[in-house]
Order: sequence, then C-alpha cells, then structure tokens
Amino acid sequence: MNLFVAKAKNFLRALVRRDFISIMKFVVGIIVVLLFAVGAYGLFYAIFNYLKDVQDIGPLIADRTVSIGFLAFFLMLFISNAIGSITTIFRSSETEFLLTKPQPYTSVFSARFTDNLFYSSWATLIVGIPLILAYGRVYKIKAIFMPVLVSFGILPFVALPAYMGSALTILLFLVTKRVGFRKALTFFVLLCGVVVIFFVREGGAPALIMNIRGDIRLLNYYLQNLATASNPYLPNVWFLELLRSAKANSWGDVLFWASLLTSTALAFWVFLLIFARKYYFTAYLSSAESLGRKTKLTFNDPTKGLLWKILLGLPQDMKAIIIKDFRLFVRDSGQWGQFTLLVSLLLLYLVNLRLVPMNIRNEFWQTVISFTNFAFCGYILATLSVRFVFPSISMEGRSMWRILTSPMAVERMFWAKFMSAFAVFFTIAEIVAVVSNGMLAQSGFMMVLTASGILLMSVSLTSLSVGLGAIFPSFDSQNPARIASGGGGMIAALLSLAYVGLMVVLLALPAYKYSLYLIGQTGYPKTEIISSFLLVILLNILASYLPLKLGIRAIKRKDF
Repeated sequence: MNLFVAKAKNFLRALVRRDFISIMKFVVGIIVVLLFAVGAYGLFYAIFNYLKDVQDIGPLIADRTVSIGFLAFFLMLFISNAIGSITTIFRSSETEFLLTKPQPYTSVFSARFTDNLFYSSWATLIVGIPLILAYGRVYKIKAIFMPVLVSFGILPFVALPAYMGSALTILLFLVTKRVGFRKALTFFVLLCGVVVIFFVREGGAPALIMNIRGDIRLLNYYLQNLATASNPYLPNVWFLELLRSAKANSWGDVLFWASLLTSTALAFWVFLLIFARKYYFTAYLSSAESLGRKTKLTFNDPTKGLLWKILLGLPQDMKAIIIKDFRLFVRDSGQWGQFTLLVSLLLLYLVNLRLVPMNIRNEFWQTVISFTNFAFCGYILATLSVRFVFPSISMEGRSMWRILTSPMAVERMFWAKFMSAFAVFFTIAEIVAVVSNGMLAQSGFMMVLTASGILLMSVSLTSLSVGLGAIFPSFDSQNPARIASGGGGMIAALLSLAYVGLMVVLLALPAYKYSLYLIGQTGYPKTEIISSFLLVILLNILASYLPLKLGIRAIKRKDF
C-alpha cells in the first residue's frame, strides 16, 4: 500500500511541477484522446444505428459483433500483458530498485503489475467505453446502467487477461530456470498460440448467412446460433449478456452478470497474489540470471556482414545506424518476442479468412469486406509502427548528443530509422494485403487500390512514429514498451489510428461508387474519384512531412 501511496504522491507532484512545455504536451494529449474517443463513438453509433434498422437479423449481428470485438480485445490484452510484464515487472530498473527496499515481494509485484496493466490496457478503454455508450444510445439503455457497465463490466473484463498474462510470465521464468530461456520462450509462444486458438474456436461466429443458399432450415439454424451465446464460459460472452440485460432493463440479470465478471476478476487477483507470493521472487532471480547474463565482448566488423552488403548504395553512417538498431532489436528478447507474436496473429488472421464467404454479389457488402480487410492491414501497420518505431529515437538515450555533435546530419539519422522500419513493415503489410485479397477473391481493381493504399500508409505511419518519437522523447527510459505506452506513444497511437480511419473512408466511398458504375447502376463517379485522390494526397503529405519536420526541429533544440 505504501508503494501505491508513493506513486500517487509522485504523480500529483509531477502535475503541479510541470513546466509550460510539459503542461502543453499534457493538454494536447488529453485533447487528442478526447477527439479519438468522440470519433470512435461516432463510428460505433453509425454502425449500430445501421444494423438496428436491418430487419430481424440486424440486432443479432450487432450483438455478435460486440462479442467478437471483445474477444479480440481479450486476446490482444492477454498477449500485451504477458509480453509487457517481461520488461515492466521483471526486467525494469524500477523493479530492481524496489526489491532492494524493505517492501514485501508481493507489494513490489502489485505495484509493477498495476503499471503494466495501465500501459497495456489504456487503448482498450478508450475504444471500449465509447462502444458501450454508442450501443446504449442506439438501443436506449437507461443512463443508470452506464456506471455499472463500465465499473463492473469493462474494468473487470480488462483485468482478467492481465492476471492471466502476468501469471504466465512468472511461469515462463520458472521454466527458464530448468530448461533455459530459449526453450522456455518457445514454450511460452506455443502456449500463447494454444490459448488464442482455443478462444477463437470457442468464441467465433457461425458461418455467415451469405453461405446459405436458399434453404430455410439452414437459415433458421443460423439465426438460432446467432442469437445464442457461443460459449457461456468466455468473458466476452459474459460482457455481451451484461449489455443485453441492460438493454432489456432487467436489474436481476444485470446484477448477475456484473457480479460474475467482478467476482471472477477478484478471484483471479487473489490467486495471482498467492502465486506471486510463492514464486515471484524465484522467477525474478531466474529472469535476472537468464536475461542479464553477460557474454564475452567481441568486435565484429559491420562492414563484413551480410546486412552491410544488402544495404549497398546507402552512406556508411546510415548503414551503421541501421545495423546498430538491428543488433539491439535481436538482443532484446522482449522486442523480438512481441514481434513474433504479432506476426503469429497475422497468420492466424489469414487462416481464419477461410470462414468469410466468397459468393457475395452485393456491391455494398463487397466494399465492406474489402475495406474491413484494408483497415485491418492499416491497424497492424499502426500497431507495429507505434510499438517498434516510436521508441527508436528515445532508445538512443543520453548518447544522442554524440550524434548531434558528429559530422552526420540529424536528418540522415531520421532517414536511416525511417528506411529500416519502412522496409520491414511495408513488406509485412503488403504480403498480408495481397494474400488476404487473394483469399477473399477480390477484383484486380481492389488489389491495385489496396496495394497502393498500403504503400501510402507505410510511408505516413512510419513518418508519424519517427517524427512524434522525436517530439515526445523519453531518453531516461530504456524500456521500449514503456516508451510506446507513455503519453507521447498514446498521442502517436491515436493519431495513427485516426489517419488509418480517414484513409479507409477516403478510399472506400469512391471505390463503392466505381463498383456501381461497373454494373451500370450509376454514372462514372469522376467528381468523387478526383476529390478522393486530392484529399488522400493532401492527407499523406501532411502525415509524412509535418511529423518529420517538427521532429528534426525538436531534436535540434533539445538540451542534452
């Protein structure tokens, strides 16, 4: 408890003692968060309001969409907390400092767990709360239910995967003590994959209605499955039932599902504390031994390596920075471990595309499916860029002054970090886009449009993360996950997601009109295409040029 009191006092002191620039950054961050929350609310309201008017099946699809959406939240929170706890709970200078003080191990664990929970879950709350409000407004849920839905619904829901992820990380380092870190990490990744597959299989939707070809019995069977919960033991189903109970104005059911979520979260917390009291310190010592083991220092001439030859044509100073960043990434198990899991989720997404129907003839739903896939690719790009690119400037630490005083121009360092990140993330996103479009049997026009959009988004999102990483640096921290989860990372994440949303809207509207033109239902949408093209170009110029320009200026003015 003393640690939590000390953290609260430090936070209040930081708010009071902020200088003008820090206060402005804080205010800008709050404004960006509010704007994003309002935008998310507007989007969810439009979706639910549209589905509400779809006769019979619309409300069922809305409920199932909420269920699958919260299932995705649960899985991402589980993985994010599991990987984030490696650096926040175990391999952190603050953890090392606290363990030297006369504090119980469980108090240290609880304080660091709370930090990790916040860093990993804030984005889910910013999206989840507007979703609840939009659903409540469309289906006229009474205002008195809203505090219950948030306090005893979404908050326990967010805590559950955090408990699971932290317990799994303790288990990881207990296994590491016996079999070594690499084998334990392999076990860790496989176990995460098993959990993800289990939840996806148990929480997935039934086959979509477009696969049903005129058989009324199959249609009734589909509607029956759609109206019932997929698995009564999954937390996303409990949350959906809580929403349905509030919609039906049933206080008894609301209290039942709210108490089920809350009591389960409390029970998991008690179990986690008991588990941590017995094994946390042992796991910490194992992590210090496995991840802190020193190796013999040797000098490897970078000019004789394969990567140096691949980067043929680049200036030597830029090559040196790219190779240095690559080696640091490889040596940081938390970095490449999270990257591996994200790539595994992409593969899982591609595998599950086989459930999407291929015989849709309606132009509206063809456009929806195509640009939902496009939006997912953009979301992955935004996630990767904020998580791995945004901290890249801050990871230079206090040695940044050496770069600033060296003969190399600051712009070249920015271009080196931009090019290395762009090459990797553009390749991943383009492969996912091409493969997914092929599996969805999209037209050649959509293939070209998606590929072009991914190229533009790769440039802009990488520029946003590099530039904002320089505008909001954290040179005192060497924890990339914490840097990406800080105030600057929050602003970068929200601006990146807002950019992806604008890109999807600007490209989807003329694409839909053009699809109607091809089948003769409307004239050639010349005005829409030209307007969309100009707005897309303007948006990407602003998203690419301004962050880099302002970031370079901010670094040059930084006092080291």
